[in-house]
Amino acid sequence: MTATAGWSGTDLATAVAIAASRVTDAAGELGRLDAQAGDGDLGTSLTTGFAAASAAADDLTSPDPAAVLTAVGRALATKAPSTMGTLLGTVFLRAAGAVTSSAVLDGAGVAALLETGSAAVEQRGGVGAGQRTVLDALLPSAAAARSAADSGHDLTGVLAAAARAADEGARATAAMEPQVGRAGWIPDRARGHVDAGAAAWAVIMRALADAAGAPGSHDD
Repeated sequence: MTATAGWSGTDLATAVAIAASRVTDAAGELGRLDAQAGDGDLGTSLTTGFAAASAAADDLTSPDPAAVLTAVGRALATKAPSTMGTLLGTVFLRAAGAVTSSAVLDGAGVAALLETGSAAVEQRGGVGAGQRTVLDALLPSAAAARSAADSGHDLTGVLAAAARAADEGARATAAMEPQVGRAGWIPDRARGHVDAGAAAWAVIMRALADAAGAPGSHDD
């Protein structure tokens, strides 16, 4: 895809397929990070989940963006058997509600769905920023998307800003003290490593930005 002002549901399904490919490519590294304080299966479970999500999106006929997001969310929640899969399913399902009346997903829509999705994860997970979780990449991406959208950027610009913020947020988790989940039980093992969930979100956001033709994108 090239730089664009907005995506149809079909465009979004194509972007999800790119994200699925990137998650597969990153599976080994995500598993390595997850193994620092977990069972090391995050890469495998997300690969399975995103393959199912992409297939579900492709099966839709003339979908709008909300339908694609709903299909992706349901697939992740059921086919990625992990806490992260459940949380990502929540992100996409709640995001669908934020753009339910839109035939085209534009920059403002991305900002709205990221804000809605991150708020849902905060509520469901009972955690916030600075606790070394996926939220440390998700919340910055939502804030950056909102700032870019409010400044008049199109879909490509908004996703590029969100991807940069997600990457920076994920990297910052290496310096955070583990507080929740298994990492909180064995902080010495997790300390100094990027949180696997935050890293996964950064991979997803970069894939979506690249699909929209953001500068520095890969040739998918």
